[in-house]
Amino acid sequence: MAPAPEEKLSEVCQRLDQLVLLLMEDLETLQEKRERLNGLIEKGWFLLSQSRYSMGNKFVSSLQYTQDMVASVCVRDSAEDDDGARSFHVEHIEPGRFEDQKPEALLEVEDVGAADQVLRHRGTSETQKPPKTEKTEKPKPPPSHDPLRWFGVLVPQSLRQAQSTFRQGVALSAEVTSLQSSIDETRRQYRTLLARKKEIQARSG
Repeated sequence: MAPAPEEKLSEVCQRLDQLVLLLMEDLETLQEKRERLNGLIEKGWFLLSQSRYSMGNKFVSSLQYTQDMVASVCVRDSAEDDDGARSFHVEHIEPGRFEDQKPEALLEVEDVGAADQVLRHRGTSETQKPPKTEKTEKPKPPPSHDPLRWFGVLVPQSLRQAQSTFRQGVALSAEVTSLQSSIDETRRQYRTLLARKKEIQARSG
């Protein structure tokens, strides 16, 4: 009965060596992806500063954010795989997917405020005209879901490059998170096998 613990110990040691090699490889990949992610963020902010310099600070700021803006992407996590790690991926959200969740009260306040402002600017002769009915009013164009449209029609190339850079950063951040989850699971398995190895050594000794 003595060879059985010896064989079990060799299998555990072999598995520990495999986990160490996998952990080293994943840590090296994680370092490369983090450096690339930091480079994308720095490049994106630099391109935004170039856009502000060419268009002006007032034209590239939070003042251009639309009040009904929604996210264009979302990050979803999948179920744990065979190794116990979770993976994350970026999913594109179709325009108008969450429009039914917008508060109607906010739209009513905006309409009343806009109509109130028009009434204050009307002259004496215009006040005698009958109010327009809903049939004569022109339908409002749907809001653009492209954030570049918030800053105008002809935007500089640097602003387009900044958008593309940040989109790459979002996708890369999901990869970094998935890899970090895999590394954490590998460490957990390594600690479990290391405790089993010590247990086998104690029984065989």
